[in-house]
Order: sequence, then C-alpha cells, then structure tokens
Amino acid sequence: MASQTQPRRPSRRLPVRLKAPWPAINWPWVALLALFIGYWFFASNLERIDANQVLARIFVPNLPSSQAATIPFSPLATWLVELFHPRVLRHFIPVFAGWWLAVQAAISLMQVLYNCPDRRTAAEFLRRQRRDRPGSDLYVISAKNFDEERASSILLGVGGPVTVQIPPRHAAVTERNGRKQRVLPPGIHNLGRFEYVHSIVDLQPQEKTATDIMMLTKEGIPLRADISLTFRIDPGGSPVTHEQPFPFSVEAVQRAAYAGTVGPGGKASTWSDAPLGKVAGALSNMVSNDSLDDLLAAESPRDAHHLITQAVMRQVWAGKPDDYIKPLRMTISRLTPPLEVSRQYTEYWLARQRKEDMVARANGTAQLVREAETARAAAELSMVQAVSEGIRSAQQDSGSTLSGYLLVLRLMEALRQMFHYSADSLEDLGGDTDKLLNEIEAVDERLSKVQDQMKLPAQQKFRPSSPD
Repeated sequence: MASQTQPRRPSRRLPVRLKAPWPAINWPWVALLALFIGYWFFASNLERIDANQVLARIFVPNLPSSQAATIPFSPLATWLVELFHPRVLRHFIPVFAGWWLAVQAAISLMQVLYNCPDRRTAAEFLRRQRRDRPGSDLYVISAKNFDEERASSILLGVGGPVTVQIPPRHAAVTERNGRKQRVLPPGIHNLGRFEYVHSIVDLQPQEKTATDIMMLTKEGIPLRADISLTFRIDPGGSPVTHEQPFPFSVEAVQRAAYAGTVGPGGKASTWSDAPLGKVAGALSNMVSNDSLDDLLAAESPRDAHHLITQAVMRQVWAGKPDDYIKPLRMTISRLTPPLEVSRQYTEYWLARQRKEDMVARANGTAQLVREAETARAAAELSMVQAVSEGIRSAQQDSGSTLSGYLLVLRLMEALRQMFHYSADSLEDLGGDTDKLLNEIEAVDERLSKVQDQMKLPAQQKFRPSSPD
C-alpha cells in the first residue's frame, strides 16, 4: 500500500548573523596599555638598577659588592628585580595619582552636568558608561508617574546602559542625543549608552469629554453643546493577538510622542488632548456657517443631529490617511441656545402652530358650510316633494272634494317629515352642526304645536235625554 506523503512546508529560516573572526578590540585601551608598558621600561632603563647587587644583598648579605657582581643569577629574576624595584615603581606614583584625580574630576563633572544627587550615583553612572553593559537591576516604568521617575533617576533621565520594563498596553519612544532612536513595545528591553525613554504612549482607547462649549451661529446667537470622543492610536493594519492585544503603528506612536504642546499657562498637553480640540473647532466652524433656524428648525431633529455628527467626523478625519488617531465613537449633545432665545423660539413656534390650526379649522368650517348648503337644497327639494305627495294623498283620500283643513294638516305633516330628514342628513355629515340641529328641533316643536292647534274639536254626541 503506497504511503501518502504530505507536502513539506517550506521552512522559514531566520537570518544567521556570522560571528566576527576576531573579538572586538578596544583600541584606546590597547594604546593606553602600550604606553604604560613603554613608560615602565623607560623608567627601568632610566634608573639602571643592578639586579645582581640587589639579589646578593638579599641572599648573601656578607659578600662584598665586587664579588656580588660576579654571582650569576637567573635572568628572569634579574629582569623582575629591574622592573619592580622601588626606585622604578616610584615613577608610577604620579601616574596613579593623576589617574585617581582624573576619575574624581570625571565624577565631579558627571555630578554637575547631569545633576546627580551625590557622588556615589555619579560614580555608578560613570562606571556603567565605561563598561557599556546594563547592570543586574531592572527599572519598571510606571505610566502614571513616569515624569517623576525620570526626574529622580539619572539612568532614566540621561540614559543607559540600563534594563527597563515597559508596562502592558503601552509603548515607549526612546531618544539618544536628542534624536529619536526606536519604538519599544511592552516588555523588557535593554537601553544602550545614553539611550533614554522620551515618552510613554497609552495604546488603550481614550475617552475625552468637554461640557458647555460656547459657539456662535451665523446671526451671532450663542449656543452650547457637550462633546464626548473615544479614540485610540492607529493600529496600522496589525492584527490583534494574545501577545499584543493593542496593536499599533510605529509611525503613529512616534507622532503621538511628539504631539504634546505647552499652553499659555505653562501647562503641557499630551497627544490625547488634541483630538477633542479638533472636534470642538470643527463643530464651532460648522455652527458659525448656519443660522439658528437651519440648526434647530429641522423637519427631523434626530436626522439633523446625525448629519452634524457625521459632517464633523468627516471634516476632522476624512482624507487624512497619515493621521495617527483612529476615532471609535463620537457623541455631540443637542445644541442649546440661551434661555431667552429658547423662550422666544418657543413662542414663535406656538404662534405658527396656532396659525396653522386656525387655517385648518377655517378650511374645515368652509367645507362644512358647503355641505350644509347642499343639505339645505336637498331639504328644500324634499319639502316640495313631500308637500306634493301630501296633497296627492289628500286628494286620493277625499276624492273630488278637498277640504282646506285637511290640506293644511297634510302640509304640516310633510313639513315635519322634511325637518326630520334634514336633521338626519346633518347628523350623518358630522362636524360642528349642533347649533343647526337645535334650530331644526325647535322648528319641529313649533310645527307640532301648530298641528295640534289646527285639529278639529271633538264632535258632541246627541243625547235624547238632554233638554237641549
């Protein structure tokens, strides 16, 4: 059975740094050592020490000097005696004294130049600079108290070699000799000689608010608003990982580190204070180009407020791909005019609303009058028809002889039917017809009374027993 071989993934080889064939040589120290050895031989030759006599005086003290010169000693012993004789070594007293004085002068210079608290700190700083190696101590940088720590520590204020730990969710920008050096992510890092941390940049989302921002409309009317802005450092397209939950762009961090300014009162502002000022300026500029009616008398206040927010967002950040700030959320409160302006604006709105209500009511009343006239004409036609129908019915009941009294009764009955029909028609129309209905009911009552009065009196029956 043939075994299926999986394709091998191409191995990702890391670049290998070749070691130098020779270790790094500190040439100044080599030259100094050569000068020291040369000076030593020069002092030995200058003193011309007789090593045989010195050794004979030590080992055979009773031997005369003439005989001591003939004693053969080891060349190594005689060479060591000639080099380490006190008359030769005394020539190094000025050298060592000068060396010690030079070191003390360098320590004093370090203490004065870098404002060290004592000579011990200056000596430790000088020792680190000479060795160019960080010590065993670790400086944990605090984002909140970084300025105080840098002012109290010479290794953080002037520079390394030193080992520092950048706090989580922060990035650091280092400098050397007043020039930016590199950007350090969170973690432990070794700073080189005279490399110091310039600033700490927070990578977490920042939320800034400003209340009662004063703005002027096109007519000069003051308005107030509250602004809330949430933003962060531009991630630069880097993905979010477990090791780096807050990715960042190196250029964005560098720009944020140097974005601080000093206000007129001497108060320094950081990079996180600038975006809110830009939003407030854009909103003020937008308000100054519109009138109060355009800002407050919109058909849909919610849509108008959304359009203002989007317009400010575009004006501040649109078309600026190199900006180091990425906005996340922005909230602008309702534009609030002064109390007097709000009262006048409310009165104007109420007056305009009353005018619209009166116009609508007048239009409804005119329609009702037209419908009432139509109903009146229909009622008159019905009255004529009812009268004609009453007369025709009376003629059919009475035959050829039509009594005037009966004709009047039929006419009154037809009028009452006409009024009932008019009242029913007005009730079906609806509207403000109560007064007209009351008048119709009053006329109907009067017709009923007149009809009752026109009825014939009751016929008296004949009584035979009556004397009349």
